[in-house]
Amino acid sequence: MSMEKKKIDLAFVILHYMAADDTIECVASVAEHNDTDKIHIIVVDNASPDGSGKQLSEKYRDVPYITVLCSEKNLGFANGNNLGFRYAKENFDYKYIILSNNDIVIFQDYMTEKLDAEFEKSRFAVWGPMVLTKDGRYSSSPSRMKPLTKAQAEDFLRDYENFLKFQNLHLRWLYVLYRKLILKKGRKPKRCDHYKKYYDISVHGCFMVFSHEYSDRFDGLCDKTFMYGEEDILYQMLIKNELKSVYDPSYAIYHKEDVSTDNVYKSSRKKREFYYKNLIDSTRILLEMYD
Repeated sequence: MSMEKKKIDLAFVILHYMAADDTIECVASVAEHNDTDKIHIIVVDNASPDGSGKQLSEKYRDVPYITVLCSEKNLGFANGNNLGFRYAKENFDYKYIILSNNDIVIFQDYMTEKLDAEFEKSRFAVWGPMVLTKDGRYSSSPSRMKPLTKAQAEDFLRDYENFLKFQNLHLRWLYVLYRKLILKKGRKPKRCDHYKKYYDISVHGCFMVFSHEYSDRFDGLCDKTFMYGEEDILYQMLIKNELKSVYDPSYAIYHKEDVSTDNVYKSSRKKREFYYKNLIDSTRILLEMYD
């Protein structure tokens, strides 16, 4: 006879890698700022080499609403999150599953109330809040207003491959200059009002809320990637399956940004190399979705 699942409102999955102080701060902010006591926090340690997964297991051992899962190997962003996502599905009768970076700090209450009101209105599959950063920006979400075309994705792939080639030759600056002066490429600001609610957009991957519209059909994110590019792949999944996403600026979170990768890569060159290699792999996965 199967055991009845515990009824909760919010299942938080917090992906941890080495930065224990940030994870502890994130967990504390989740526990403090809520309008429901029906929550469960699932911390997924992605095989942190510094032993911080064991440290967190000890710290939260006697806290009934916190579970620490320790992976035996680094699964990357998508599959690390998926470990917690599946645990939530298997063990709880939840309203929403939330995937959160460990460098997130929550400072507003009434999340469940907002989610319930929005779900009743739009039956969203994925919901994302306004994302505030330490340099004062609030423009990182929505991450994309329209899905990439296949041609655009192919262009991005060529760009990432060229960046990596020039990076390995210690000439990244030359390609940056070439893109700007010859190809006339540069970072363009998103044309959107970040204080306005949007539907059918790509939300930032640092904090994503999934309703049953999504979780009844999928066991998490696309499991083919290691890191980076997950938002575009998720966006394509939503479009192909006619599922709704929403960006809601009436709720905001604070994102410290790049805490885990900064702990691993002290050299900016090594960090960029890691970034481009994984973006290339993820963009190839995205391109497969157009076929």
